[in-house]
Amino acid sequence: MLNIKHIKLIQFKNYHNSSIRFSPSINCFTGKNGSGKTNLLDALYYLSFTKSFFNPSDSQHVLHGEQFFSIQAAYEKNNLDEQVLLSFYQGKKTIKLNNNEVKKFSDHIGYFPLVMITPNDIFLLHEGSEERRKFLDGLIAQTDKVYLQYLIQYNRVVEQRNKQLKLYAEGAIFDDVLMEAYHQKLGELGQYIYKTRKSFLSDFLTLVNQYYATLSQSAETISVTYKSDLHDADLFSLLRDSLRTDAASQRTTKGIHKDDLEFYIENRMIKKFGSQGQQKSFIIALKLAQYTYLKQATGIKPLLLLDDIFEKLDEYRLRTLMHMIAEETFGQLFITDTHAERVKTVFDTIKHVPVKYFEVNNGEIIEI
Repeated sequence: MLNIKHIKLIQFKNYHNSSIRFSPSINCFTGKNGSGKTNLLDALYYLSFTKSFFNPSDSQHVLHGEQFFSIQAAYEKNNLDEQVLLSFYQGKKTIKLNNNEVKKFSDHIGYFPLVMITPNDIFLLHEGSEERRKFLDGLIAQTDKVYLQYLIQYNRVVEQRNKQLKLYAEGAIFDDVLMEAYHQKLGELGQYIYKTRKSFLSDFLTLVNQYYATLSQSAETISVTYKSDLHDADLFSLLRDSLRTDAASQRTTKGIHKDDLEFYIENRMIKKFGSQGQQKSFIIALKLAQYTYLKQATGIKPLLLLDDIFEKLDEYRLRTLMHMIAEETFGQLFITDTHAERVKTVFDTIKHVPVKYFEVNNGEIIEI
């Protein structure tokens, strides 16, 4: 069991000083675009991932003209009360869990599992491979701390290797021993990350297929292909063999930081051949599978955040989705939309689920 009972926002984005008490079931926030609905969801995301879903710069989340922001929340997790305070002041971010400062932010990730669905998720299909790796890594990292630590170390060593490659290009003496050490370390870390990703995807696709079939009412088959340099060789050998190419380009061209996912429907790439409806169904199936995976792996129902997706779905998909998430298989839910009546109309058809409604207006939140 996991739910947020209360949150307080001070000078966060367009919130000056706001407090909200939530329903343990469904919470709906309505208001005009720019009123602060998405900012509220982003505050919840911050408390789970120690960063914004939308913008990695902490300083840009401070209310204009102010010097700091803080997000404070009271959770209930497995029948125990938990307190979290995240603050940012003078370039420093701190997190306190039950009044104890969290020394390593990576240790906090996954403590309050959360899944967020937004219209921007369509970028998973159409943007570059980095978006898909971020999705993959963000999901696995919530349940596998070793994976997260290895990923952090791997990215750090790649950065060091790239700096060294640039120095060589500028005339520095080539250091065989140092480069061999980089290759050894990256080979070690990369192999674990590769195997974890491969194992995860074999189980995850089953969940995606199940949700897609429900959302689309279709017998179409979908699939995910994992693309990786490590399918054909170990990373140590790849790095050694590509050293000349890497030196010329001044960057590391082989490794798990180049991995990608390709999404297919009926054996054709969905981003090219899938209809808008098929693409939307696939993305939502992907995120609901993320939710179920986290629930199964942690034994806790994650928080589920749905940001302005009502306008992006046709009536059938919308009602199907709402009925699915209103079932007991899902936990606490936070929804934003621009039309209060549309939200109420949907949930009026689901009588057994308690819903709490809020109106958001320029950082002010009123229960209605």
